[in-house]
Amino acid sequence: MIEYDWRFDVIWDYRQVYLRGAQVTIALSLLSVVFATILGLFVALARQSRSRIVTFISSVYVEFLRNTPLLVQIFWIFYCLPVLVGVSLTAFWSAAVSLAVHFSAYIAEIIRSGIASIDRGQTDAAKILGFTYGQSMRRIVLPQALRRVLPPLVNIFADIVKLSSLASVIGVYDLMHSVNNTIMNTFRPLELYSALAVVYFVLIYPVAFAARRFELRMSRQ
Repeated sequence: MIEYDWRFDVIWDYRQVYLRGAQVTIALSLLSVVFATILGLFVALARQSRSRIVTFISSVYVEFLRNTPLLVQIFWIFYCLPVLVGVSLTAFWSAAVSLAVHFSAYIAEIIRSGIASIDRGQTDAAKILGFTYGQSMRRIVLPQALRRVLPPLVNIFADIVKLSSLASVIGVYDLMHSVNNTIMNTFRPLELYSALAVVYFVLIYPVAFAARRFELRMSRQ
């Protein structure tokens, strides 16, 4: 067995690197969650549309994003988008847009399944009472559907935090990128990567725990 001289003091010496990196990771994740949820809701409603064209376009959108790697999407938005349309985003916003667009496809499918689980008789009753399609969705269907799909949505939010580490490949100074730079200066990968794993655990575990608790609570009702 190879002996290794552990130097955990280096973690304390560079604690500000973890704090600043965690701030960027949290900001990136929160922005991605908000935009992914909003976009996913619109795509889910589009998949429920009576228009075949709208349904087809939204289905292609979901399938394409779910079956292409997130890393490729990040590279495409950061490097290709400026060439094609002349819109240049910073590394941070390129990562945020990529994460939001990618996970909106998963959120759309979760919300769509939640909508489909609601008894059609409720929408028929709403139609008889004079509700428009939008009113029945907003007042009857979506409140029930969102309550049912909240646990898997929270799991998706945890996945966004984990995969936000891919933003480091385009230079976003998140946790991963900050620690990688520190390792190049200190040559202490075991200590710094071990601490990085702990920091990610601290950020993600409360979200995953809340999702499990809520799912258990829902199953008892």
